[in-house]
Amino acid sequence: MRSAAASSPFIRRTPPTLDGVSHESADLLLRGYHAFVGGDLETIESMLDPDVEWVPAGETDAIVVSRARVLAVVADRATEGYHVVVDRAIGVADRVVVSMRFSRTELDPSDERPLQSRRSYLLGRWAAVVYFHDGRVVRVEEHPHLESALEAAGLEAE
Repeated sequence: MRSAAASSPFIRRTPPTLDGVSHESADLLLRGYHAFVGGDLETIESMLDPDVEWVPAGETDAIVVSRARVLAVVADRATEGYHVVVDRAIGVADRVVVSMRFSRTELDPSDERPLQSRRSYLLGRWAAVVYFHDGRVVRVEEHPHLESALEAAGLEAE
């Protein structure tokens, strides 16, 4: 007779494998994240390929973006006061599937009170597959949600 544990559909019969998982690529992405949070644009610049490719969500063709243009956008985002959190960073060979949350508080410009009660909160999510080569970001493919990014990287959604 089989034990209850052996017949349970909820107990994993084989241990999970991490074939193809790359801690190096995830570490690179997190290094860039920490540089962004710390306002260290020099580190971000050193991590970007001069001709980084960017694929906006919903598009299939890459746009070659200069490193200077990416740095300008990153600098703008840093000054806008966003709070950014990495939810997931899954390294697979030369790429990382990443999911982030961002938020900020926007004050009502017509309310001059220092502790105004009329505020709006901007919340959002960003998902992408970020490709690395020789320690530099060479391509970013934005996705509408984490599941789409996982699928694009050949991984199963949870």
